[in-house]
Amino acid sequence: MLRHIHHKAMNEGVDNIEVVLATYDDPKVSEDTDLVFICDVLHHVQGPLEWLKKISGALHPGSKLVLVEFVEGDLPAGPPASIKIPRDQIIALTEQAGFQPAEDHSDLLPYQHFLVFVKR
Repeated sequence: MLRHIHHKAMNEGVDNIEVVLATYDDPKVSEDTDLVFICDVLHHVQGPLEWLKKISGALHPGSKLVLVEFVEGDLPAGPPASIKIPRDQIIALTEQAGFQPAEDHSDLLPYQHFLVFVKR
């Protein structure tokens, strides 16, 4: 998916996107970042609060964090229900990390939450 995004941005002349392969202990966000988009990753991170704090620490106030995570329960797609992070917990983690909820576009996706946060 990272290769696809990078290739599409290059082909369309979009030069303000940096595709980054983060690790479990380092989200690898540079300080000049205005928006971080994370899709279906947070439930894999072993220390999500610390990981989100690293993102928050790299961003300036007003920067955005977009999180897409699978809705709770058994679904025909996505990870097992046992490893999903409930929506309320996602919001609590991001708030503890220094973000405030800004937008909820979860109605756009059938099996995922689509949440936008702003760095305080």
